[in-house]
Amino acid sequence: MSESDPSFRLVKITSCVLLLFFSVSATIFTEASKREDGTYPYNTVVIPCAAEAVKLMVSSVFVLRERLTWEKHSQPLSSSSLQSFVAYSFPALCYFVSNNCMFYIIRYLGASTFQIMNNLKVLSTGVFLYTFLGRKLSWLQWKALIMLVIGCMVTQLSTSCDEGSRANNQSNLAGYALVFVSAVASGAGGVFSEWLLKGKGAAAQRSNGDKDSIHWQNMQLYVFGVLFGVVSLRMDANWASVPGQNPFHGFNAFAYATVATLAICGLLVSFILKYLDNVAKCFCAALSMLCVALLDSFMNHETIPMRLTLGIFLTGLALEQYHL
Repeated sequence: MSESDPSFRLVKITSCVLLLFFSVSATIFTEASKREDGTYPYNTVVIPCAAEAVKLMVSSVFVLRERLTWEKHSQPLSSSSLQSFVAYSFPALCYFVSNNCMFYIIRYLGASTFQIMNNLKVLSTGVFLYTFLGRKLSWLQWKALIMLVIGCMVTQLSTSCDEGSRANNQSNLAGYALVFVSAVASGAGGVFSEWLLKGKGAAAQRSNGDKDSIHWQNMQLYVFGVLFGVVSLRMDANWASVPGQNPFHGFNAFAYATVATLAICGLLVSFILKYLDNVAKCFCAALSMLCVALLDSFMNHETIPMRLTLGIFLTGLALEQYHL
């Protein structure tokens, strides 16, 4: 099935819809996996590591299947070099940082606020696309990105000057700092991944670089993802203090669901970055923002605050202007 095939276009649209669904699910499951006091009953470092391991296993199965049938193709499905392999370590590290930030942002700021503020990665993505890939953005698109930042800030306006204690304010500050780190890491990882998946990284010198199997490219990315996860787990103080501890200690059904949905999201993101681009991925993130905000208000039996409604409107308008 070629990329110009109408059925392949349907596959692209379906992948975006699925990414939207599983992005919302991952946020909801993460929120639901917390205790009543807002803490997690498990080691959150295990979640991204387990998700990377699942993605690596799935990609390995697909690569093995391709290898068994490679004779049917006119050229090898993949090629590799040490330089191109090592290049995947950078986006893997960025994704690892971003995924770990998610748990603490949701803990400090809540699921709805996380999904709203998570759209700041659109701005960092635009900056990295311009800086490193030389992709020109129109003035209308830059204005849309600025509007997006304003929309995110509006959602955080408080209607009371004395709302929350000093401890809450400190938690909020930590949450916003992590939002910034996550946005930068996610933007950098997404842009560099697109660069590699489309054959424009270290593999660009090869004439068949852009023909590499997406599953083989994913395998290289996820190997580093698992490696970073294992190293961080070994360095974790809570883990080191209990030798022989089951890494899944404290996991509940929602925690396992989070692993599954994050793994599916990762595979879908790779597909979208290879055959579409970062803008399509960010568009899915914006729609998931709206869905999470509505679901969060519904589950808490609350009406959507005006500031949240205005923020959703501004961010939605910004993304529409960006795509125009």
